[in-house]
Amino acid sequence: MAIDPEVAPGLEPAPQNKIEDLKRQTDGVIIILEENINSLIKREDSLERLEKFSKEMEEEAKRFRGTAQKVERSYCLKNVKLVVVIVVVVLVIILIIVLLATGVIPVGSPSTPLAIPTTPKP
Repeated sequence: MAIDPEVAPGLEPAPQNKIEDLKRQTDGVIIILEENINSLIKREDSLERLEKFSKEMEEEAKRFRGTAQKVERSYCLKNVKLVVVIVVVVLVIILIIVLLATGVIPVGSPSTPLAIPTTPKP
């Protein structure tokens, strides 16, 4: 016994409603896919900007490293010059002290005695 759809409206398969439901679902999926694609495009743009910024920072770091090495060499050279000057001054002072102590450099005129010794006349 076949059921006539017009006779039993509650048992109606409603093919038109199913098609509309499927169309709504596919429209929803299409909207979600479009949102996902837009999100991926934004993410790609962000990653490209980040990569560009990273490369710029790397180049700046290389320049900074080079400048830091030049400054380090400069101050190292200044430090060496200062140590050499200090050593030379100390050696000159020590040399003067040694020469004064050994009598090579006279300290002044020979001292005269305060009282002239008198010898008795015979």
